[in-house]
Amino acid sequence: MKTLKKSLLSTILLYLFISFTFETLAQNNISGRVKSETNEPLPGSTVLLMEKADSSLIKASFTNADGYFLFDKVKKGDYLLNISYVGYENQVVPATIGNTPTEYSLKVAGLVLGQVVVVGKKPLIEQKIDRLVINVKNSITSAGGTVLDILQKSPGIVVNKQAGTLSMSGKDGVRVMINGKMSYIPAAALLNMLQGMSSNNVERIELITTPPAKYDAGGNAGYINIVLSQKLDEGLNGSYALTAAGFNGSAPVANADLNYRKNKLNLYGGYSFSRLAQMQYVSNDRTTVFESVSTQTKINSVRDPYQLNNGLRAGMDYQLGKKTALGILVSTYRNEWSMKANNTSVISQNGIEINRINIANNETNLWKHGMVNANIQHEFAKGGELAFNIDLLKYDNANPNTYQNIFSQQGIFEREDNLTSSKKTVINMLPIALDFNKKLNNKLSIESGVKTVISRFSNDVLVQNQVEGAWVSDEEFTADYSLKENIAAAYGSANYTLNTKNSFKGGLRYEYTISNLGSDKQANIVDRKYGYIFPTVYWSHKINDDHSFNINYNKRINRPAFNDLAPFLIFVDPNTFISGNAALQPAIANNLSAGFNIKMVNVSLNYSHEDYSIGGFQLKINTETNKQYNTAENLKFTESLFATVSVPTKIAKWWNGQLNFNASANHAVADFIQPEVSVKVMNYSLSGFQGFSVSPKISMELSGFYQSKGLYGISVMKAFGQLNYGAVYKFPKADANLKFGVDDIFSTMKFNFEQNSEILGYEAKMNLNMQRRIFKLTYSKNFGNKQVKAKRNRTTASDAERQRVK
Repeated sequence: MKTLKKSLLSTILLYLFISFTFETLAQNNISGRVKSETNEPLPGSTVLLMEKADSSLIKASFTNADGYFLFDKVKKGDYLLNISYVGYENQVVPATIGNTPTEYSLKVAGLVLGQVVVVGKKPLIEQKIDRLVINVKNSITSAGGTVLDILQKSPGIVVNKQAGTLSMSGKDGVRVMINGKMSYIPAAALLNMLQGMSSNNVERIELITTPPAKYDAGGNAGYINIVLSQKLDEGLNGSYALTAAGFNGSAPVANADLNYRKNKLNLYGGYSFSRLAQMQYVSNDRTTVFESVSTQTKINSVRDPYQLNNGLRAGMDYQLGKKTALGILVSTYRNEWSMKANNTSVISQNGIEINRINIANNETNLWKHGMVNANIQHEFAKGGELAFNIDLLKYDNANPNTYQNIFSQQGIFEREDNLTSSKKTVINMLPIALDFNKKLNNKLSIESGVKTVISRFSNDVLVQNQVEGAWVSDEEFTADYSLKENIAAAYGSANYTLNTKNSFKGGLRYEYTISNLGSDKQANIVDRKYGYIFPTVYWSHKINDDHSFNINYNKRINRPAFNDLAPFLIFVDPNTFISGNAALQPAIANNLSAGFNIKMVNVSLNYSHEDYSIGGFQLKINTETNKQYNTAENLKFTESLFATVSVPTKIAKWWNGQLNFNASANHAVADFIQPEVSVKVMNYSLSGFQGFSVSPKISMELSGFYQSKGLYGISVMKAFGQLNYGAVYKFPKADANLKFGVDDIFSTMKFNFEQNSEILGYEAKMNLNMQRRIFKLTYSKNFGNKQVKAKRNRTTASDAERQRVK
């Protein structure tokens, strides 16, 4: 791995040397800053440089994060600039040659021109200065699916449904935001929530690998921001979508959104429903060796699950004055996962069967959530904005299990054991945040803020065995846990644009945590107090119109999920368990990355070193008793070198797409088992889409991904992938469309894990077939007024906390 570090640094230094060697001082520059009428920068605006005589195109560029653009080494002459941004009126103006940037203000567009509606279409994938943006509304294959389906197809994202985890750029610890508001959902419920969110409700998804100091320091991999659709139109309007899906299972989806905007008042809301039912097949094999006796355990599970999701959100924004706005947001969901399973566990020694257990298992995992947010923003007369947020969140989880275990030997009935386990979890959070930002001049802006999060957690675990017809508690596993945690944070950051070629971002964030976990049997199981400073540094440099690069560094913390700290217990069979781990420590990561833009091609390199990495569901096998424990564990460290190349493709006017290539070198060292284990794996993946425009009303799309084998803690996850197809027919007069899609055409979404250790005397394998091919038909329609009026940008205080609830 030291060689990898040197290679990364050498690559960066070589690129910088070549860049500055060929860069010369511009003699004839055309530069400027694109902003809104309220003086806000418009990053990503398209700027076309054209000949004044015949309006022929010479060059094209995009504005950076601060709204600046530059055309350098321009020949003397007369030129025009065509400046555009989605939702704003185009502006065509004479170009000014010189070294001083000219400011250009764009007006908000009124999109209704007589009876003709002008629609700006964004590309499916956009590379921004600090994030990758996936414009979900433009994806045909995403229609009728879920947010989790979209993430599964996104560049650099790996979804592990069995473990309930997300990873980005080869790193675990992803945080999820909804409309820029941190989701403090428990990790165990996160994938259920994303599986229950209809993609029809989503405008775009932003993959933020280098979060600024404003965001909580939690989560090594960065943030995923899910931006829900919100109508900007005056009056009453909305949309709805209905999806029928079937073949291998069923997956109906329905959602509706309403928006009312009049003068100072804006009311909005939405409801979504989905039900997913697909058979699942799971196998778990392990072989242990103790005192020359080889014991084989083979577990096969046939599962018949369904997941029923209901989500509701409603909000209000009211303009108290010209400079002050008040907002209230209420959201709730109810996600129920229920399963009936038949499991068979066969135990053999030296190839001879000695025991067989048939297990009838019924499980329900019900999550209920409610959130209330109050938000007030004030703009000062001399510039600057102050925002205050307070959230109240509650999560309620019930997870009962019943097990009927029938033991037999060589086909002869031996005995029957009945067992139940249940977990009742309640989580309450109160995040409060105060944020201030101010643009001091055209080059410098600052941000600062403070935040506190008060969390309370209770976890009641009950395990019972049936003895002579009566239920008796198993005191070894039964306990009532409670956790109290307080986090206080303060941050400051600055954005500085040196010139049209160089911009800098920097910030510091300090977080102090007090955490205490105890039970009715033992106090102070965890009693910690710790504080860390988290720096973020970012430099972006534009060499010319076709070449630019950026370098950034940040430090992050990955705190254990509440559910992993407060133990729970799930039985796969009488010798195989899944449980929590109260001894988990927070993980600390240092990340260095560099990005290069060569025309439309984006290349990025990222190196990460994380101490005390948290690996979910790591195997611990006792070879003497043949018992297997699956728990979250701290690894000694993990490190990875991750490279990404994103290439847009345009074969013809009717054929365009995007390809993303990822490669990584991963190294994990674990000392929670002895002797110490070290695992190294090279990994690569390919993702993207190809879109085909058959006619103005008909278009098609192929999308998918392939992921080679990679690390999951110290286990190796084998290769998997998926290919999807979609087609859409548009009804322009009705402002509606009909979409047909096929998910997982070849039924290749299968997860396979293995862990071998000759030194420890065991090998283990797990195979998961969690989903298969399914056909979807979606009808969606917009209705109501189309007169655009700008909305207010707002966040909540709980944007980061919802990630620690699984």
